[in-house]
Amino acid sequence: MYVSSWIRAYMSRSMKNEEFLIRVANVVEQQLKEWDENYEVYVLKLKDYEFNVKNGDCYYDVMISEEELDSLQKQAPFSLDIKLWKDLEQKGVEIIKGDSSYLDSIL
Repeated sequence: MYVSSWIRAYMSRSMKNEEFLIRVANVVEQQLKEWDENYEVYVLKLKDYEFNVKNGDCYYDVMISEEELDSLQKQAPFSLDIKLWKDLEQKGVEIIKGDSSYLDSIL
């Protein structure tokens, strides 16, 4: 999977926070589905944002406050992706490195 750096930079500067989170969630879900079509990604807004990944009976959650989302979006085009992938990996999602130019460039 390929994600253009300059397009992502433009999106991170021009999109509202929630729109950007949903866009990143779609990219994460595409990558996960390349490994296993049973993966599903959900984004919920409660007090904070809940980023949920489901694969069969396994669930992985990452919480993101509005302030953290805003900070990550302003920091760098792929900062949110990096945070999500690292948190998912710590929670047990198996990341297949060397399989994706997208992941290889950010992790």
